[in-house]
Order: sequence, then C-alpha cells, then structure tokens
Amino acid sequence: MTNFENATGTSDTRTHRNRGGKRTPTRSLQAASSLSEMSGVTITGHCDSAPTEWQLLPTFASFSLSADGSFPKVKSSKSSFIDLKTGQHETGIATGRCYRVYLG
Repeated sequence: MTNFENATGTSDTRTHRNRGGKRTPTRSLQAASSLSEMSGVTITGHCDSAPTEWQLLPTFASFSLSADGSFPKVKSSKSSFIDLKTGQHETGIATGRCYRVYLG
C-alpha cells in the first residue's frame, strides 16, 4: 500500500465527493408574506367513480380518499403522500383504496 492508498485500496483520501470545491450558499425566492398578495387559482379535473388499489397507483399520481375528489393528494412514494390543501407529508400507508383524480 502506497502513501496515497487507504485501507480499501483507493487512492482518494477524502470521504466526500466534493473534491475540495467551494460550497455556495443556497438561495431561495422570497415567499409572499400574506394570502392577499397571492393570486387565486381554480383547478378543474375528473375523479374516477371506481376506487383503485393503493399499490396500483403510480408514484406522483393525484388521488382522493373520497369519491367526489375533494381533498386532493399526491402519492410521493410506496407508503406516503402529500396533501395538496395543507402541504403536509403523511407516511405509513400500506394498503387501501383511493380514487384517481385527473387534473386539467
């Protein structure tokens, strides 16, 4: 083993992939301070009349737990979703039925 090799046999002594590059601070857009500064949005769509199994719903598909399509949500992984009205991320969904919502 040479001076530049570590125990795994690789010659890189750094543990991260940055390779010494300068880190830049993250910049974000300024958020609106109140609801009166935001513009109103109305989104229309269609809701399936027959329920779909949770496992068959593709990731990032919109759905609702009620047959009328109220309280839309987006499936974010196999076991979690994001509520579009509250913005909350919910986890712990294993099985169940939901109604697909087609926006647009």
